[in-house]
Amino acid sequence: MISDEMREIFNEFVVEAEENLQKIEENLLELEKDPKNEELLNATFRAMHTLKGGAGFLGLQPIVEVAHAAEDVLGKLRSGELSLTPEINDAILRAVDFIRSAIQRYDAGEEVEVPEELVRELRDIERGAVEEKKEEESIDQILERYGFGHLKGKPVEEILEELILLPPEERPKELIEELDRILTGGKPPPPPSEEKERKAEEKMLEIAEETKEEQKEEKPPKEVQPKTEGEKVLRIDVKKIEDLMNLVGELVLERNRLLRVFQKVQEEYTSKTIDELETVMSSLDRIVGDLQLAVMKTRMQPVKRLFQKFPRVVRDLARMLGKEVELVLEGEEAEMDKTVLEKLEEPLIHLIRNAVDHGIEPPEERERLGKPRKGIVKLSAYYHGDRIFLEVQDDGRGIDLDKVKEKALERGLITPDRAEKMTEKDILFLIFHPGFSTAEEVSQVSGRGVGMDVVMNAVTSFRGTIDIETERGRGTRIILSFPLTVGIIRSLLVAVNGRYFAIPIYSVLEIIQGEDAQITTVSGKEVLILRDLTIPLINLGEALGIGSTGIGYVIVSQVGSQKVAFTVDDLFGDEEVVVKPLGKIIGEVQGISGATITGDGKVVLILDLDGILKREMRGITLV
Repeated sequence: MISDEMREIFNEFVVEAEENLQKIEENLLELEKDPKNEELLNATFRAMHTLKGGAGFLGLQPIVEVAHAAEDVLGKLRSGELSLTPEINDAILRAVDFIRSAIQRYDAGEEVEVPEELVRELRDIERGAVEEKKEEESIDQILERYGFGHLKGKPVEEILEELILLPPEERPKELIEELDRILTGGKPPPPPSEEKERKAEEKMLEIAEETKEEQKEEKPPKEVQPKTEGEKVLRIDVKKIEDLMNLVGELVLERNRLLRVFQKVQEEYTSKTIDELETVMSSLDRIVGDLQLAVMKTRMQPVKRLFQKFPRVVRDLARMLGKEVELVLEGEEAEMDKTVLEKLEEPLIHLIRNAVDHGIEPPEERERLGKPRKGIVKLSAYYHGDRIFLEVQDDGRGIDLDKVKEKALERGLITPDRAEKMTEKDILFLIFHPGFSTAEEVSQVSGRGVGMDVVMNAVTSFRGTIDIETERGRGTRIILSFPLTVGIIRSLLVAVNGRYFAIPIYSVLEIIQGEDAQITTVSGKEVLILRDLTIPLINLGEALGIGSTGIGYVIVSQVGSQKVAFTVDDLFGDEEVVVKPLGKIIGEVQGISGATITGDGKVVLILDLDGILKREMRGITLV
């Protein structure tokens, strides 16, 4: 348990520990490609040493023991007494996993036990390095090392006898002990407690001296050095950022209202004062916009924080499946809203697992197909307009559309008639249906029918979109798109039976005037016929339970994996709005994502088209 007085120090340790654990993990994966890289080995050793020291100060003994054992293995690796193998890497990575989980448990107030089996495994690896060295060295080589080559060729017993009979000042004590151990075939007896303490002290002094030397060689990063000019990095509680964001949101709303009022004043009056006021309003509009952008940037974090977790996932999964896979990361410097970033780890893991498991072929199969043995999975991020895009792409076998359609028919997700009319894109989006899977057998990785629907739900919950492209034998590409910020969005203002609503503009594909819309009925339900496409049509007024006065416009939208059309009475253009939660009293309402105040002071509900569609389609399969 972490005491209250140590909580602040522990919180600092948690932040630093995660940085060091991530550094260790990244370095170990790089070392598998370049095992002799001394710079990486030294950096990994230092990071583990720092972890051990921080845990020791806080009295987190299980972490100390695991970190110490892993540190000793790393010490043998950097001294050349051990060579890095995948098995050794696995053991150190398991130490990283334990330390990470132990920190989480300490943070939750739970007790943590020393993982004896893991510590024993690491100690066996470390001892194996010494034993292997001794086995490789013959008696004659040992004698040469100590300068007693003239004794070579004699039995060990005779050599020992001659050495013991030497004068005390010439007697090589260490050589005698080493030969004695070889003769007895056992290990030296454990030293008395005082000797243990002395050796522990010597080890601590050695580490302290080593650390001093390392600090001379490598200065700490600038942001953690004491600065007379002030700190370069300031850690701020997320709650304070949220509060600031809310205040800026209110300011944006009032700015919108002020601009609307000024437009009315401009229409009614003309004077020099009005011209001056226009200049002030223009300047105020610009400043508020800049302030809004600056505050939004405080919530932005580089996607590297998310991407850096996946090389380990790919490495472990590829080893488990017996495949050779390289993960390529691009655009790690791109930034996105922290709120969205934190929720994307699970969806991206599902996509990457699918790419490695379903997409990338085994090495032998890839060779038969004329491909390199090693498959490529590429995870990239980039901006386009006011949105950020994340892509997961592989060069594997692609998606078998016939198999997807066959499975969908088996499960009753589509009818035979619908299957014949489906486009390639329609078939691809079936994989996002809950419970859908093409795996023939359930394994540790695939076949449970969960995963892709999790991806779709995560994407739509943050007003994102998803697209998928595939080519047989060439691979698959899945593209996720999100707004740069979740707090302020551009929306289309609509009216339904005298009530005003906002629809996020990103989901609007097309707007058709009511009299131009080709509407018919299929299986008792209204649909929109648009350029040979049959699109489900939902009367927004009826869906919201407020009735409708007619069809003024039809809004064609992309909702999750399908196109859906909604009818509204009237449109009032688009406006930048601040998303406000409905509050604890009202709670979550399916189909409503929040509320806002427009520039003319109206309180408007922001519609969640995905939620509305789910309400309308509840219990109905795709037809």
